[in-house]
Amino acid sequence: MLKAELLSYHRNGHQIFSDISFVIEFGACMLVKGHNGSGKTTLLKLLAGFLPIQKGTVTIDGKKIVNNFDFIAQNVDYIGHLNAAKKQMTVLENLKLWNSICEPDKRVNIESEFSDPMNINGFKNQPISFCSAGQTRRVALSRLATNNKKLWLLDEPTTSLDERAIENFYKMVETHCLKGGSAIIATHSEISMQKISPKSIQIKQTSSKLESSHLDPFLLGEW
Repeated sequence: MLKAELLSYHRNGHQIFSDISFVIEFGACMLVKGHNGSGKTTLLKLLAGFLPIQKGTVTIDGKKIVNNFDFIAQNVDYIGHLNAAKKQMTVLENLKLWNSICEPDKRVNIESEFSDPMNINGFKNQPISFCSAGQTRRVALSRLATNNKKLWLLDEPTTSLDERAIENFYKMVETHCLKGGSAIIATHSEISMQKISPKSIQIKQTSSKLESSHLDPFLLGEW
C-alpha cells in the first residue's frame, strides 16, 4: 500500500500544490488528473524519489521513502515523458540494458519470460533511431515487463500510441494490478479498463506566491 499525507511542493517561490493526500492499495490503479502545470509530473517525481519531499509524508508498506533509495529502486518503476532509449542500440539491446541495471531479484529473463505486452517483437532488432515515435513509446513501456516491481509511476504513458497500442497498454496495466501490483498514471485521457476500475484524484493548480519565510535562504541569496 502507498500512502501519501498532506504533500505540498513549491518551486521558485511559487506553491505548485498543497496538502495532497491519498491511499492506493496494491492491486489498484489510480489516475492523476489536472491542467497543464498543475503538478502531476511533480507529484510522480516526488513518489519516485527524484524530488525532495518538502512537506508531508509518503510510505510504501509502512516504510517512509525519504532518502530510502534502495527501497524505492526495489519497488518502484517510473516512466516519464522521455523514453530513456539509446538511439544507437536496437530495441532488444535496450530491453537487455534496462533489465541488466535492475535489481537481480526483480529481473525477468528476457529470452524466456518476457511477455511482450506492447507487441514489439516484430521490430526487436531495429535500432531505436529507425523507430517511429509510437514504436519508441511502446519500447519504453515494455521496460515495465523486464522486471517485477510492484508500483508503476507513469507520466502520460499513451502519448504517440495508436488505438491498438493503447488497448495493449491497458491490458498490461490490468494484468499487473490483477497480479497484486499497482499503477499511478498521470493523464489527460479518460482511461477505461474491463477488469479493474481506476480511481482518480484531481490536482488543482495553485501557483500562489510564497512569503520569503517559506523559501530556501540559499535561493533567496540570504545565506
